[in-house]
Amino acid sequence: MRLLVPYLATHGLRPFQRFFPDLLWRVEAQSRTAYLTFDDGPTTELTRSLLDLLSTYEAHATHFLLGEHARQHPDLVRSIVNAGHQIGNHTFTHPDPWRESSDAILHEAKQTTTVLEEISGRSVRAFRPPYGHPTGALRHWCAEHRQRMVMWDVMPGDYLKTATADRVARFVLRHVRPGAIIVLHDNPTCKEVTPQALHTILDTLTQRGWAFDAL
Repeated sequence: MRLLVPYLATHGLRPFQRFFPDLLWRVEAQSRTAYLTFDDGPTTELTRSLLDLLSTYEAHATHFLLGEHARQHPDLVRSIVNAGHQIGNHTFTHPDPWRESSDAILHEAKQTTTVLEEISGRSVRAFRPPYGHPTGALRHWCAEHRQRMVMWDVMPGDYLKTATADRVARFVLRHVRPGAIIVLHDNPTCKEVTPQALHTILDTLTQRGWAFDAL
């Protein structure tokens, strides 16, 4: 069943995207431009290696950061911003919005905004709900605070126990399309998978004429 997760999380959600026009699933694009996103950082285990790979291929990305990690590693937040990438809000401790109270989730969203803006000196304009679980309260909060809720178009499942670098890279290469928002993770559980997969993705697609931009 785990092997089906990337396919279901990618193609299974596409028919429903039109019912949530306030959520960003894909960028309208005709050219070969894709949008890499990284959830859960910053981390001492992965962030710098991801930044080095992105720099090698002159690629930009959006990093959806956890407030508690940002507070622990403000230098890494500044490194992300100074490298020309965008940062987004991924809540403070990564709770499941479908299980926690709205008040608790909104408090985390506000708290993370404050932390990221104080560290980076720039406004936070993107939000990704943990587990990809949006709620009405979060959607209203995002609209009120001018943070676009960002979902995804391609989910290769680099966080799965069954994931391998080759499998993750092949899934992205097979399913990417112009304007695709791709989800990867800056998470210690992905340490043996994501950097190697990212290298293959960047190297292959760059050779094919693709560019990578931030949201």
